[in-house]
Amino acid sequence: MVVAGADRSDARADGASEPWTLQLAGLLLLIAVTAGLLGQGAYYPSVQRPVGLLLALASLLALTGRPPTRVDLRLLPVVPALALAGWAVLDGALVGVADAGVGPALLLVGVVAVLLVCRRLPSEDRELLLAGVIWIGLLVALTGWLGVAGRVGPWAFQAQGLWRASSTLTYPNATAAVLAAISLVVLGRLVRTPASIPLAMAATGLLTGLAATMSRAGILALVVGLVVLAALLGVRATARAAVGPLAGALVALLGLLPSMPAASPPRPMLALVGLAAGLALAAMVARLRRWPTLALLGVVLVVAVAGLLGSGGGVAGAAHRVAEARVNLASPDRTGAQHAALRLVAQHPLTGTGPGHADLRWKGPDHGSQLYAYVHNEYLQVTAELGLVGLALLAILLVALARLLWRTRPTSPTGPAVWAGVVAAAAAFAVHSGFDFVWHLPAIVLTVTLLVGLVLPAPNTAPAHQPSVPVQEEEEPDENQAAH
Repeated sequence: MVVAGADRSDARADGASEPWTLQLAGLLLLIAVTAGLLGQGAYYPSVQRPVGLLLALASLLALTGRPPTRVDLRLLPVVPALALAGWAVLDGALVGVADAGVGPALLLVGVVAVLLVCRRLPSEDRELLLAGVIWIGLLVALTGWLGVAGRVGPWAFQAQGLWRASSTLTYPNATAAVLAAISLVVLGRLVRTPASIPLAMAATGLLTGLAATMSRAGILALVVGLVVLAALLGVRATARAAVGPLAGALVALLGLLPSMPAASPPRPMLALVGLAAGLALAAMVARLRRWPTLALLGVVLVVAVAGLLGSGGGVAGAAHRVAEARVNLASPDRTGAQHAALRLVAQHPLTGTGPGHADLRWKGPDHGSQLYAYVHNEYLQVTAELGLVGLALLAILLVALARLLWRTRPTSPTGPAVWAGVVAAAAAFAVHSGFDFVWHLPAIVLTVTLLVGLVLPAPNTAPAHQPSVPVQEEEEPDENQAAH
């Protein structure tokens, strides 16, 4: 067994190629995720190709700096991910669409690549990468907010008589999935340093962008993530960290509400005042240390909200129109698509229809034919396209990812607060995936995978450029020790 601390320090002293290659690999990974999120989630091949190339280069550099080991292959999600990728290609061939499984397979290979790259990064590079992801999330939130406040191009999406933030992903629910995951990681860090004004304002900005999407699945995912965060870090500490950003996001949303109804003109100045007030509120709460003071602030906030709703500034009317459209569980089209998917599963139980070939048709209320491209439930979508075999492989992959995250708790180089935030983000994304086709935007999957990869322990291997140190297999962590 190679002694990790001594050998690694010697490696850094004797050669500079390892830090250089790993730093560049982390930078390329960040650029790939940024390009995907700013390019409509890498939904189209024109963005998928450069993102894939960047991932390949990052993987090559990372594996050059720290060569692969047998433990890499035994990393819990690797084999299930590759098995599911192989089944997607094989299933496509079985149903006569041989090339249909290539896209899902490449995405799964990309997931494996992101995990392998992230676990090779030193702690300082992980911190930079996490900071970069947070800044990207803030940019996504800001563009979505601007899209609604100023009705700016594809950054806003009009449906049900409302303008909703769609940001650079051009789809509100996809934007919500990204912002919910990143905001939970920021809130996790805020639990550790509750007096941090920059973190409090960052969380407020991310939550404001999430609220601007008016995504019901996004809000549900956030709530689930907060429950997970509270279970891992404590209810009191989590509430102390989240109260300021949540209150600030609420104030910012109140300023944005009058710009949402399509029948009304935008109110950008009111939205700007609301955003500034929300950020200032979150910053003030971050400096407050005692619960009685927070309770008094809460009373003031409630009174202020009631005053805004009762004023003639259009907030009350806008809130009523938004509530009519979004505060309900009705979604007849999605229900019809889910029933159509279940019929396909009954017709093709084992192999499904083939990747990307689920023909979701049903009769609408007016007896006209309805057609959906996606079920808006990724688990059901996989079952309809890849059959029960694909669903079983997916379940194994998700269990492997969950187990990997749990086993890294005592050894995560990012600390328990960030680890808890990442677990909460993964749980939120898993919930959101049951309500939208978020896996069909590769950049979202890669972003969440990157967050997971940042909390993985680094492999204990010597660099390739040290011939004097024999190449040995990395030691696997003791499961009993990890459980404690």
